[in-house]
Amino acid sequence: MINSSKAWRLIFLLGLVSLFADVTYEGARSIIPNYLTIVLGASVLILGTVTGLGEFLNYGLRLATGPLSDLTRRYWLFTFVGYVVNLFAVPLLALTGDWQSAAVLIIVERMGKAIRAPARDVIISNVSKGIGRGKAFGVHEVLDQVGAILGPSIAILALYFTKENYRYAFSVFALPALIALSFLAIAYLFFKRHREELVAEGPSKEGRLGFKFWSYTLVITLSTMGLMYIPFLIYRAGESHAMPEWITPSLLLIAQAVDALIAPFAGLAYDRVGLKSIFAIFPFTLAIPIFAYTPQAFTLILAATSLGVVMGVQETIERAAVADLSPVQARGRAYGIFNAFLGLSLLLGGVVIGYLYSVGFTLIIVYAIATQALAFIIALFTLR
Repeated sequence: MINSSKAWRLIFLLGLVSLFADVTYEGARSIIPNYLTIVLGASVLILGTVTGLGEFLNYGLRLATGPLSDLTRRYWLFTFVGYVVNLFAVPLLALTGDWQSAAVLIIVERMGKAIRAPARDVIISNVSKGIGRGKAFGVHEVLDQVGAILGPSIAILALYFTKENYRYAFSVFALPALIALSFLAIAYLFFKRHREELVAEGPSKEGRLGFKFWSYTLVITLSTMGLMYIPFLIYRAGESHAMPEWITPSLLLIAQAVDALIAPFAGLAYDRVGLKSIFAIFPFTLAIPIFAYTPQAFTLILAATSLGVVMGVQETIERAAVADLSPVQARGRAYGIFNAFLGLSLLLGGVVIGYLYSVGFTLIIVYAIATQALAFIIALFTLR
């Protein structure tokens, strides 16, 4: 097995890749809602459908890319191809002139993430076996979220100094995309001699996924269906004029900052108490639409903060838990299946919340209560 110091170096390098990748696509995502709706004239239902479809493909395609990475064992290749597609769709948004072409690039960017995420997570989960998967994914998530904070910050500055020139803002993100790919090349060159250690931990008796894996997947799917995620918060801030248009990306920045603060503690909690740590996501998921009900700057900030807690718990614990609930030879498949259900929940949730938004905001709160209560009950009886 690769020693702990080398393992931490690889995790740190992959964390830097994620940092600059997040600068690129999280910066873009912070301005996409207003770009689609205000600049290109799309409706809030189209916004919810496009972003939901993008997340569905982001996670759903992992049902294929995860097993393929297991079958070929070409984890580095999948990681490289995915990052290239994922990152360079962003600056191409600067060339769009209608919401349809922008929607295609938004979806392509998410598809790139689907290609590389299972393979990268298998590398991290295997190399971190001896140092604590919760801690490893927690550290990786912190670096990831530093980039997710910087991205919206750059977007805000670009919009402010260019009098809300969205095309210029998208083009700025070509530079961090190149930096991310450079760090990925360094990680591969330094650690390619350990590639066998990074993709295999040893024999396992069977490759089946057990009852607890499927129960865990169902719980997270139900909870995520009720998640009012960031495009809706940004849209609500802009539609209600609770915040100036150029500052609305700060809601994503706040969510990412809270995510970065929560992630290491979530990782430590998981290493200490295991799956019981996921119970924290239910009340915070419910709090998001409750805070957003009255659209004021302060309440929207509270909603974004609650979203950040959910993100920090999910992004750290979910990735570690899937590794612990699956045998090594089926781990790529496990990540693919889990993320396919997660993507389906984001698509369904995005469409439902987008529809309920136009009918009555109170119904979003009722919907959130129902999904979180059901997820809590199932988790209580199957994941203790």
